Amino acid sequence: MRNVLACVRTSLATQAITACAHQLGIASAVRAVTTSADALARLAEQPADVILADVAVTRPDTPGFTRRALAASPGALVVLFGAEDPQAAMAAVAAGARGVIRGSDLVTAVTKTLLLVASEQLGDAPAASGSPGGAGCGTATAVQAATVVPLQRVDRIPVTVTERGRRSGLTERELQVLRGMADGKSNAEIGRDLYVSEDTVKTHARRLFRKLGARDRAHAVASAFRAGLVS
Repeated sequence: MRNVLACVRTSLATQAITACAHQLGIASAVRAVTTSADALARLAEQPADVILADVAVTRPDTPGFTRRALAASPGALVVLFGAEDPQAAMAAVAAGARGVIRGSDLVTAVTKTLLLVASEQLGDAPAASGSPGGAGCGTATAVQAATVVPLQRVDRIPVTVTERGRRSGLTERELQVLRGMADGKSNAEIGRDLYVSEDTVKTHARRLFRKLGARDRAHAVASAFRAGLVS
């Protein structure tokens, strides 16, 4: 089982992460702390496979945190999030971090990672609460895309992803709704973004669920990640 350690800024953030992990049925594999010292102490007790950390917590020595984290968990995937000084970011990558993703909220990225971990461990992501029109576990944390690429901000879907969506049978509007779901938005929020009614969003959601063979939002988003439809 993959173990995930998240180092975030507040106890409220740890509660949101823990709640989502519990909803996905992987609570035992997820730990969340609010200081770099606690993160390193937890890693000393039990290594992690995936380490996600907010640079606001790892400063002033993000490269040092990365080295110590990897010393405690050799081979772990370390991803850092937040606005970091370019030199410090490059030093962290040189120390072994997979990347520093700027402009991305860690809690949202952790939630997306948990969807991937759940789908990997259980075959498919477990159903989140709510109907196809519901928000699922990602809404409270406003899930955003977070591709693990060094020093790259990911804030729009690439053309190649759109092409994959078309090959999967999804229309452009269905892809837009799917991206909204991946961003943790409610149907009402997606409708406002697309200038359509909430009922129209629900109709698109039902169609894309059918095309993806998904039973709910969590399942659809996890399937979309695996298929490269969202990133």
